[in-house]
Amino acid sequence: MSPKKVLYLLGITLMLGMFSQNLFMPILPAMQQEFQTSATMINWTVSIFTIMLAIMQIIYGPFIDRLGRKRVMIPALILYAFASIGCYLVDSIYGLLFFRALQGAGFAAIPIVAATIIGDLFTGNNRSNAMGTYQMLLALSPAIGPLLGGWMGGFGGHSAVFLFLAICAVFLVVINATLLPETKRNQAASSGGFSLGSFRNILLHPVGASVILIGFSQMYAYYCFLLFLPVQLTNQYQISAEKIGLVFLLVSAVFIISSKLSALLQNQWGARTTLLVTTGSNALAIFLFMAAADASFLLLVVTSTLFALTLGVGLSAHTILLSEVFEAERATAIGVYNFIRYTGMAAGPVVGALLLEWGGIWLEFGIAGILIALATIFARQKVERIAANSQG
Repeated sequence: MSPKKVLYLLGITLMLGMFSQNLFMPILPAMQQEFQTSATMINWTVSIFTIMLAIMQIIYGPFIDRLGRKRVMIPALILYAFASIGCYLVDSIYGLLFFRALQGAGFAAIPIVAATIIGDLFTGNNRSNAMGTYQMLLALSPAIGPLLGGWMGGFGGHSAVFLFLAICAVFLVVINATLLPETKRNQAASSGGFSLGSFRNILLHPVGASVILIGFSQMYAYYCFLLFLPVQLTNQYQISAEKIGLVFLLVSAVFIISSKLSALLQNQWGARTTLLVTTGSNALAIFLFMAAADASFLLLVVTSTLFALTLGVGLSAHTILLSEVFEAERATAIGVYNFIRYTGMAAGPVVGALLLEWGGIWLEFGIAGILIALATIFARQKVERIAANSQG
């Protein structure tokens, strides 16, 4: 199987797998009524998935480096399929939470394996082009998932949504077991499973620390943004739910465009320069969004798309740099990065809501922008130090 076909297989696998995160978002209120439970309990169906997704990153990573990509991917996909079928069959909220946790644990292997295999198969400009294509396919899921889920939930309730997820999961097991190649190289065989020393080396390495810090700060800011935007559109500008959905669709479309732009920039500037420029631009976009949020609806939309563009352009550079630097422990490095990045995702809505309550927009997004700016300064110092040592 050619590397290009493997790339599309991985992109389709992650796109369909990510539906388990966003497909049933529009029908959460209806699910609350169907399961006769509280809003808090039904929201836990989202949170428990994300928690397991984050925790399993640092567990899967060393196993993928030691045992191989496909040997970890297929059992994880089987667990994901089993849990997806359980979500469809269960009739209690506690049973749904149990299978959602298993679903998150199974799905968690997909993003690590996908990024690791791309690092295995592609080098140089081909790697940045491949990662840009992969990010573009990845961006399709949040763009079409809620729309598809709302349509299916409208005629079949949550059962139709989870049946579709179960069918997709079984399909992913079959197609990956049949077509996915093993790309683990011999030089990765020295990776020794769970090693605190490996985790420490990744966190203390100049590139590892820079990418991980940027990943955390940007995902924290992004999830503050996702929580705040619909509230601001509703309360400040009285925008209907349908038009809010169109704004989010626009943001997703910008993400898709930025993925291809990212490859062009990395081919011209390199991954490290692209990382610094786009992260600094993302901090500036946060401050512009903060200033424009109360000014006008048009400025709010413009600065929202600018924030999405500067975020999306730089994301693929994160995993490319980790793949280049940690060749023998590529999956472990990506797992650590994903774990801390997902922690930022979880912290954003909670901390952001508190800051918004205490000090309004300026406190919430001022702190988010400062975090990204500080991460940029830290990364620049580390990159310059590496360059100076190389010249020396």
